[in-house]
Amino acid sequence: MTVEEQLFALWRVAPEEQGDPIGRFGAVYTDPVTINGVPMPVKDLVARARALHAAFTEHEIEVVDRVAAPGKLVVAFRHRARHTGTWTTPLGEIAPTGRTVSGLGIDVLTLAGDGRVSGIWVLADELQRILQVHDPH
Repeated sequence: MTVEEQLFALWRVAPEEQGDPIGRFGAVYTDPVTINGVPMPVKDLVARARALHAAFTEHEIEVVDRVAAPGKLVVAFRHRARHTGTWTTPLGEIAPTGRTVSGLGIDVLTLAGDGRVSGIWVLADELQRILQVHDPH
């Protein structure tokens, strides 16, 4: 299984459905992993996954492009999911709408010598997803 397949398998399924989520995430990410320049413990990464699955269900992830180099992997992907729970965003909480939203993401991954992800620069189009669930009325 490739690194991106391992990553997307973790994020596609709710942590509670994965048995030992901290162990599963720790097998793919270093602890801590640096995200956008900030160290993040694996337990906090699992909390992010829990929040994602509390707000969204029916996750689909489609890789649209990838570039690999020694110690680096860049993955551009489209993430689709149904908004079925309260979504906490930087703009506040959004009540469930039942709408399917889609957004593009780009992850620039640094790989440790053991193949685990030690650093990530993340670019995600959250505003586009927020606009897809926003009801102007």
